Amino acid sequence: MKFSIYSALLLIFCLAHAAVSQSVRHTYRFYEDLAVAKPECGPGLEPWKALGSCQANPQEGTYVDDRLPCGVQRKVYQNNMNWGLMYPNSEGAITDTYSIQMYIKVTDWGNIWARIIDFSNGTLDEGIYFKSTPGSTDRCLDFYPSGITGACPFFNKSTYYLLTFTRNGQTGIMNVYVDNTLFTSYDDSEGKYVGKAGTPIYLFRDDAQKPCESGTANFAYLSFTNKYFAQTDVDSTFKDICFVANINAYADFSISPNPSCGFPRNITVQYTGILPSPAAGYTFNWEWDGARVISGSGMGPYVVSWDTGGSKNVALTVVNEACGNELYNRKQAVISSLDLTSTIVSGNCELGEKGTITLRGLEGIEPYQYSIDSVNYQTDSVFVVPIGNYRFFVKDQNDCTIAKDMVVEFNGDIELTAMADTTVCFGESISLNASGNGQQYNWSPALGLDDPASKTPVASPVETTEYVVTAIKGSCSKSDTVIVAVAPKVQVNVTPDAVVEYNVPYQLTASSPQIMDLNGAVFAWAPPEGLNNPASQSPVAIVRDNRSYSVELTGPNGCKGSATVNLSVKKTENISIPGAFTPNGDGKNEVLLPVLSEMATIKYFKIYNRWGEVVFYTDQINNGWDGRYKGANPVNGTYVWEIEGTSLKGKVITRKGSVLLIK
Repeated sequence: MKFSIYSALLLIFCLAHAAVSQSVRHTYRFYEDLAVAKPECGPGLEPWKALGSCQANPQEGTYVDDRLPCGVQRKVYQNNMNWGLMYPNSEGAITDTYSIQMYIKVTDWGNIWARIIDFSNGTLDEGIYFKSTPGSTDRCLDFYPSGITGACPFFNKSTYYLLTFTRNGQTGIMNVYVDNTLFTSYDDSEGKYVGKAGTPIYLFRDDAQKPCESGTANFAYLSFTNKYFAQTDVDSTFKDICFVANINAYADFSISPNPSCGFPRNITVQYTGILPSPAAGYTFNWEWDGARVISGSGMGPYVVSWDTGGSKNVALTVVNEACGNELYNRKQAVISSLDLTSTIVSGNCELGEKGTITLRGLEGIEPYQYSIDSVNYQTDSVFVVPIGNYRFFVKDQNDCTIAKDMVVEFNGDIELTAMADTTVCFGESISLNASGNGQQYNWSPALGLDDPASKTPVASPVETTEYVVTAIKGSCSKSDTVIVAVAPKVQVNVTPDAVVEYNVPYQLTASSPQIMDLNGAVFAWAPPEGLNNPASQSPVAIVRDNRSYSVELTGPNGCKGSATVNLSVKKTENISIPGAFTPNGDGKNEVLLPVLSEMATIKYFKIYNRWGEVVFYTDQINNGWDGRYKGANPVNGTYVWEIEGTSLKGKVITRKGSVLLIK
């Protein structure tokens, strides 16, 4: 019986402790409402008139346009004089341990005092105030009735400040941060600035004992939590304040590739919001607009595919299971179904007339461009060409491209046959040849040929090349092709350069991704000194001084490659983004590229517009943004960016900020 009572008491204690330690956080961004930022669960703020007899505007507050320090132009909430905001504190976020963060700009100091926070439900004059000082238009921070604390005067009416009031319930110390700098520490062991669950907390709203101590401010961001913030927590918020104050990233996601060319094609949809996996307590509801879901569940990632082209809507609703609050986000995936048709008028060989091909793009996004070589595109869809075989290309506004082969026929006796397709090793040459009754011959492309006008030129291609030979007889011509495939350069992967111990065996090895079966490969390491077997794939080296070993690998097809490893006996990282760029076509500062130092890879580089849409995404280390979104010309303004990468030493570095686009 005693054991049962003890167990019950222990269970009650544990449940009570868990309830006390449960995290409560309510965030407000004032996008023309005072509701908690969905999908968070929590009460809305309420305008609240100051106590006392001071004259107050009939309207409690307004939403005004303002520009934040990071350049974002948006509406913020401005309370009117002798009006403030009431936070219900119904869940007890503000008790003895708490943090209150507000991103505000004071627009009117009022008279001598302007109350910032009231914990007493209007019953006491005690509170935190902005207070004037003789001879200055700036203000000081006053913990009334204890007095002014911190630098004085300090605060002005032209600056947005991130104010953090964080109280440690165990020590009774309240720290006040301005931006990310500790402004003052106040000993509140008497508990004057302690809240109680169910007792409202008031901002910029005065009491009745000494009325008319009010001010007005522009509110861009506000949060309440029952957690104590250390310096690192404040640093984190301030570093990303532009992103934190303006973007609700709970339901953000990326679509890649987008736009995509052709279908069906696998497209990856990746959740990029702020909820960490597995996002317990949240439900992810996706809408796919008819796509087949190939893989993925919950928060993803997903691989999907559409069987038709066009613009497809992908939507995500994140639902907070505790209260049902939900946040909806929709983006478009553009699937091109580009096609090409043609009308051909044959040429006349005997009269020397060329053929005419009229092209027409279909099912893509206009305007279309046309090409006969996939390099030079034109808006004119008519091509006048000699008799022969051609491949024409059409490209739409999304840069989706397709090609189709077409033939301009003729009447005549010209004959031409090119040699069969063949393969050479990278770096080798081969003699091309053609047979026929032509009077003249011309090979193209000419690059890599010793004599393009010869019937049998020697070709030295550096990559797989389709050579077109054209035979001319009188006014007629005929073409044929030969593809010379260049076997990939044998890339040899060797043991990385290393710092090794003096006179201690060190294993070397070599391989090649181009050679699947190394049993038929030949290895030759040089110099042989210090190696136990220079002819093996993985010799052992014993070095007594710095030394470089080279290995030549010959594959079964006779193609060769080499690499070097440097052994020596026993040597920091950053990402930054420019503050502005000018994609105006003058060739200078056209693309926004991250500045990388000692970075190995980029996980993502995302750019948002003022509505939180992702206008650019890449995971490639050398990719940048040219200012275009969905093919449209760059638009002046401030954009928010995020980037994450891994350094050469494996350290994950994350940065966020904003950039100004100037045309």
